[in-house]
Amino acid sequence: MKLAPAFLSRASWHVEEAVQLEALEGLLRQVWAEGCRPWPDIPLSQDAFVASLATHTPSPSVRTGIAGIFAQLTPGDLYLACACAEGIPVALAAFERRYIASIPATLGHMKLTEAVLDDVRQQVREHLLVRTNRPPRISEYSGRSPLANWLRVVSVRTALSLLRTAREEDATGDEAILESLPASVGDPETEAIQRRYEGEFRQAMEDAFAALSSKPRYLLRLHFVDRLSTTKIGALFNVNQSTASRWLQSAQQDVHDETRRLLKERLDLSSQDFTSVLRSVESQLDLSLSRILTEA
Repeated sequence: MKLAPAFLSRASWHVEEAVQLEALEGLLRQVWAEGCRPWPDIPLSQDAFVASLATHTPSPSVRTGIAGIFAQLTPGDLYLACACAEGIPVALAAFERRYIASIPATLGHMKLTEAVLDDVRQQVREHLLVRTNRPPRISEYSGRSPLANWLRVVSVRTALSLLRTAREEDATGDEAILESLPASVGDPETEAIQRRYEGEFRQAMEDAFAALSSKPRYLLRLHFVDRLSTTKIGALFNVNQSTASRWLQSAQQDVHDETRRLLKERLDLSSQDFTSVLRSVESQLDLSLSRILTEA
């Protein structure tokens, strides 16, 4: 495949002379080779790489010439970003290992909590890698500076945005999840039990939710608060929809089981009364699980 014609068909500028065309071909092949070298296992096509390169390459000036427009390029970083924009799983996994995983170190000077860092990582994934009605935002990376520097800017901006809304989220975030769990209706016995043990039940649910590790807690937040479908959640974590659905079901079951355990531990009830309380608990949490499966 000749790279120069493919490049020029997408670029905003052209060359006519054969010597310049030959020089451009040589430069493009050099950039392609340097881009591939760090990522031998990522199967990105030449056409996709050249198209991305052409989109972000300015016209050569008299001072810099054709060679000058590639002088400050970081081909390996552009190659990875382009492969991520194409949705290549190996590239997404490499981006996760090298860049997403390094966000806590990048933001170390901000002294963020682990929960906020989790939020930053998830929002950066969504912001850069999820395709909606437009290409993923990582396709906007031009390769003119190291990808680590570009991601640092994105991460800091995301963290600052989260911190500005942290107070409001702390007040309403977990409450919204708990409130989204629908109450059963129509059973007078169940309703009476709910009213009688409302405080204990709610505290047990809150404690069960708090006992979750950060990943399932964030999954529940994404689904119940942000109203993301399991397809969208799967895209954030680079897994398919069925895997995301299983994760949500598992998180919901963990809340269910821990709530039951805490109620049994804390309530001094007869076996019959406790069975009635559990019926009330299960009616709420099973309805919540049904909602997850319906929206998936």
